[in-house]
Amino acid sequence: MAGSFANNSRLVEFIPVFQKQPFLYLFLFQAIGILIGNAILSDDILYVSAGISILAFLIYLNLNGNLKKRSFLIGSVALFFFLGYLTIYLFCSNSFKLDDFEKAANFKLKVIEFQPKKDGWSKGIGEITLLNNHENMHERIVFYCESNTAFDVNDFILVQSDLIAIKNKRNPGEFDMELFWKIKGIRSMCFIDENSFKLLDRMERTHFQAFIYSLQTSFNQMLESHLEGENLAVAKAIILGDKSMLDSETKNSFSATGAMHVLAVSGLHIGLILQILMEVAKLFSRFISRKKAVLSILILLWIYSILTGFSPSVIRSIFMFTILVLAQFFGKEQNNINSLFFSAFVLLLIQPMFLFDIGFQLSYLAMVGIYTLYRPIESWYQPKNKIIKYFWQGTAVGFAAQCMTVPLTLYYFHQFPNYFAIANLGLMVVSGLVLGLGIALFALHYLPLIGKLTGFLLMISIAGMLWFIQWVEHLPGAVAYGFNLPFVLVPIISFLTFFLVKLTPNRTGWKITAITFSISLISIIYFRWNSLSENHICVLNQNKLSLIVKSKNKLICLYNDEPTNLDKIKFTVESYLKCFPGEIEYYSFKNKELKLTFSTKKISLKRENSNIILTVNEQKYHFIHSEKSLFNSKRNMYFMPWIENSNSLNNGAIILPLNS
Repeated sequence: MAGSFANNSRLVEFIPVFQKQPFLYLFLFQAIGILIGNAILSDDILYVSAGISILAFLIYLNLNGNLKKRSFLIGSVALFFFLGYLTIYLFCSNSFKLDDFEKAANFKLKVIEFQPKKDGWSKGIGEITLLNNHENMHERIVFYCESNTAFDVNDFILVQSDLIAIKNKRNPGEFDMELFWKIKGIRSMCFIDENSFKLLDRMERTHFQAFIYSLQTSFNQMLESHLEGENLAVAKAIILGDKSMLDSETKNSFSATGAMHVLAVSGLHIGLILQILMEVAKLFSRFISRKKAVLSILILLWIYSILTGFSPSVIRSIFMFTILVLAQFFGKEQNNINSLFFSAFVLLLIQPMFLFDIGFQLSYLAMVGIYTLYRPIESWYQPKNKIIKYFWQGTAVGFAAQCMTVPLTLYYFHQFPNYFAIANLGLMVVSGLVLGLGIALFALHYLPLIGKLTGFLLMISIAGMLWFIQWVEHLPGAVAYGFNLPFVLVPIISFLTFFLVKLTPNRTGWKITAITFSISLISIIYFRWNSLSENHICVLNQNKLSLIVKSKNKLICLYNDEPTNLDKIKFTVESYLKCFPGEIEYYSFKNKELKLTFSTKKISLKRENSNIILTVNEQKYHFIHSEKSLFNSKRNMYFMPWIENSNSLNNGAIILPLNS
């Protein structure tokens, strides 16, 4: 038996690792089950095949060797694979068919969350009950109402409005709104105006809800009494998780510097708050034991999660840190990776759709990078000066996290902030200062002089943060756009980066890894060069015809709307420009024909009946607005979103190749 076990070196290596950090592998089996289950329910054969292939490979690793250990490992693979499959199946089967809800025009809605806005549309989340013969048919929806309409949590209203399925328009670079809401268990939305609802009942908040609401109100008032404008918007986002006041310019500045995570209450904030509270607890070590201090801090963190809206990212981060802190405090031999993936395992048991959440993926990959790559990176440079060493250690933490997350951010966001190291190094200090001063302000607000001084220091800190972000944003070549990675490159680059840092340089394995990594980077550069040099026409999925003609890095947008509505078009075009960057000009052809020369191309737009004909040089493209007036020719016909057809924009944006 010993001989057969020794002959299988893969199993010899795999068994001890499994014993030290079993939840890394149990999580992996569970995640594959969720992926395959979701793919089957979505009829996505490609992902089903990929998931089964990975599962088969894991089983193959354990085909030989000690029978008991082999049986245990294969049993674990099968058990936790089916556990993942079962959780996603139950999650999806608990929801009724959307058709049952979308046919309804009258329903009872209970308000669960509501975010009022002074201008535009306010947003809320509610649970609806259909007014028909079905019993206990409930569904969560997102609703939008006019700014002059105010609701409160626990309001019951009768709504007369059509339910609309949340679907992506599938324009290039567009945010996956459908998946975002699906993770929250929401698949439909509706719009409510002042004439389409009736208040049925208004329930009082529970004592706990009233307590949390009073805290939220008090903290908001404290910030508003010391800050205003952009400073107030950033403070509410960083400290309370309320991003409703942030304008698009501020969001773009943080995004362009790779610091968008600073504006979302996530692992970074929870880690900083945990560290701040731990340092404060040390000052009172004579009066409170370490055990009680840790438990008290964890309770405060969970209360903070409720104050910030109890969002999935906050729950995930606090639960993760709770497991890590408790494991470190009570465990004799702590394995950070095992504790990390135990928290992920439990979260996926509760909500399997977290696996598809971008924040979930990035936060866990970042923590894996920090736990596994920080020490090797930190050893690259050993400064003797304590201040330089402190900043280098902070930089090493940032690099370790980025090593594992960059491929995923390139895939999702199509951009790379070239000065992320500088931005994160500066923000590491400033964001901690802002959070610390924010917590201090809540504690010291009612002390006249000290409260004002704390508020003033908070204002100065946020102003300094904004100045620093804008300075980095305006450095030459701050952001590189145009990354359109095939998903298969994401795990390949991540694994190669991991082994490139972990392996000993100049060994054979490291050299092979370095060569493969270089080939992968060349592939990324090639895909980006293709995006930059491509010539095409992109027909955006909009209710009013909008076209982008791209000739290498020169672009023009032609839109069938008034120039006063240009901002609506720009919102979609900005997402497109992340995938296909270049200099762009805008031309409206509302109620008129358009002729112009662009690059080496002659372009014209004219109307025929209710349809529009685009001519580029001598090539014609027909855009059909009405089924009643189709062209005789069937070539190059494309249909507006409200017309069902294989060439309809309802299926997503259409990209048409264009000769140079």
